[in-house]
Amino acid sequence: MIFNWVTKILGTSRDHPEFWRQYLASFDGTLGKRTPIEEIGFVVFDTETTGLDSRKDRILSIGAVKVQNWQIDLRQSLDCYVQQSYQPVGETIEVHGILPGTHNEYNIDEIEAVKQFVGYCHNSILVGHHVAFDISMVNQVLKGMIGQRLVNKRLDTAALAVRVSEKKDYEQPGTYGLDTLCKKYKIPMSDRHTAAGDAFITAVLLMKLLARLKSRGVKTMGDLLRGPGF
Repeated sequence: MIFNWVTKILGTSRDHPEFWRQYLASFDGTLGKRTPIEEIGFVVFDTETTGLDSRKDRILSIGAVKVQNWQIDLRQSLDCYVQQSYQPVGETIEVHGILPGTHNEYNIDEIEAVKQFVGYCHNSILVGHHVAFDISMVNQVLKGMIGQRLVNKRLDTAALAVRVSEKKDYEQPGTYGLDTLCKKYKIPMSDRHTAAGDAFITAVLLMKLLARLKSRGVKTMGDLLRGPGF
């Protein structure tokens, strides 16, 4: 069973705190390769951070939405602001605009934010634009907390867009950036450069890309796994 395989890699569930035991247990009965795309549970997420080095930078906010059956579930969205003590760097502030002390009424500590995210995503496929960075930020916190990491399958919308385009222009700067793709697919860019806003925008992009792939015969989990993006 998938749960047993996961626990063999990450340790028995009794060795971990409750939130992590529940996370591991969610992988028991995970959907297989023949699962239709519309039955797959996706969690599309984004992090805003103090910088771009996951080894030393910190999470400032996490935004996430769930996508299933061609619908974005905004009723169960996740939007966490994290209390951090850090020296703002001009370049990052210009992007996300988060200053120390802002959003105090909503702030939680980084550990609590990651625990909420883990409980939110469970065994869903994690989706993001250049999602490896966001996952590495979460994993860095998990490593410090309990010495563990996320084991979810992941899907990068930048790589998925390359697969949809079938062009060899991936190396051209900005071709598959989120702003460029939003313009290409006529996606409004409201709340851009907030974690929650970028998560929603990326979720819309995901559905547009999956719809195009479905028209080409990509209809199951296995079909998705065979191409780039995972």
